[in-house]
Amino acid sequence: MAVFGPSGFDEPQNLAELLHRHERLASWLAADGRALRHDRAGVAEVDSLLDGWRDDREIGPMVGNEVGPYLGCVVVDAVPEAHWSVRPNGQPVVSVAGQELNVIEIVARRLDTGHPRLPDVLDGATERR
Repeated sequence: MAVFGPSGFDEPQNLAELLHRHERLASWLAADGRALRHDRAGVAEVDSLLDGWRDDREIGPMVGNEVGPYLGCVVVDAVPEAHWSVRPNGQPVVSVAGQELNVIEIVARRLDTGHPRLPDVLDGATERR
């Protein structure tokens, strides 16, 4: 995933507004009778569904680019100092206590290896404050 566009994406608030849209993820959850929540329990619920989504022919190719921004938004919401930024290559990352969380890469690794669990990523970010 990359974010390119007119000036303004370098402003964390503008980037947050762009990346805070999770309609596709919300619809996947709704199809399973669940609601999208922006808290630790919601992240745990999404994590529990990742393997099934990964193996779904329709959802699988999109899951990393949908869940990564969601995870990043929850981190930004949970950690007062956290904010979105964009690398020169257009990749959005979350900055927390001087470190970058590449949430797209984290979710890709979770899909490939089963680790790290997404709630653990959120917990680690909240501990960095």
